[in-house]
Amino acid sequence: MKISSLFWLIPVLLLINCKQPENVSQDEEGFLTINGSEVFYKTMGSGEPMIVIHGGPVLDHSYFLPHFETLAQNHRLIFYDQRACGRSSLEIDSATMSIAGFTDDIEQLRKALNLEKVDILGHSWGGLLAMHYAINYPENIDHLILSNSMPASTDGWQQEEAQLAARITREDSLERANIMASEEMQQRKASAIKKLMMLSFKTQFHDKSKLDSLNIYIPDDFMQRSAKFSHLGKDLMSFNLYDDLRQLNMSTLIIYGKDEPAASLSGKELEKIIPGSKLVVIENSGHFPFVEQPEAYFGQINSFVK
Repeated sequence: MKISSLFWLIPVLLLINCKQPENVSQDEEGFLTINGSEVFYKTMGSGEPMIVIHGGPVLDHSYFLPHFETLAQNHRLIFYDQRACGRSSLEIDSATMSIAGFTDDIEQLRKALNLEKVDILGHSWGGLLAMHYAINYPENIDHLILSNSMPASTDGWQQEEAQLAARITREDSLERANIMASEEMQQRKASAIKKLMMLSFKTQFHDKSKLDSLNIYIPDDFMQRSAKFSHLGKDLMSFNLYDDLRQLNMSTLIIYGKDEPAASLSGKELEKIIPGSKLVVIENSGHFPFVEQPEAYFGQINSFVK
């Protein structure tokens, strides 16, 4: 999910010792103290470790499930809820709400789980974080997978968002107005926020009948959590990672659904810029190909990491 799909909805690290879990099993969940904040994590499956970075921001890892259970047949998946997201703690230092802080969290998660080289899969907003992690910690990555990633520059992001905005129908606009005017929304109930969010994702599906298969979790304190993300504004006002991405030397897979603007815009640009990277476009899908075309999506990932 593109970051700005939430920005119109929400009011818009330095190393600290991590609590190391003992005897981490292949399938478990719990909390790790990372950079002074309690971060929820969940592991699933067996095989080579793959850290999966969710989109949003403010969402959590749960929308990957149950879809990613297919990938867990061949990989040890490590999901986590980013700081101030999902089940992770809301009690955090606002000064650490930065791209650098989110990037370092990934590194501290890797260390806390005693992992060496890992595969990294970042979806949407998580793709931008994955790029930052690859730039800063290239020695720790075996395979990099940019799934439906945000563009690597502000200009590219604005171009894609303009195309998505053009897809909004009058019916969608009226539905949004009704949700915004509802008593449910005036009370900032999680149920109303979820309705608004799902409506924003409607333009990002090829087959809109599959929208209900996207499992989005909205906590009751969503608005308090979303307020924390206003501190990211300074990092997103103007950014361009292309020069840094030219220096990457790990195997990189870039995936987009064909109905995404990025499939013909930033996807091709990333393939051109990242040395040895491969762009795959999944037919009959949009921003969530693991929901719309799971066989094609996971088939491409399994072939790539082999």
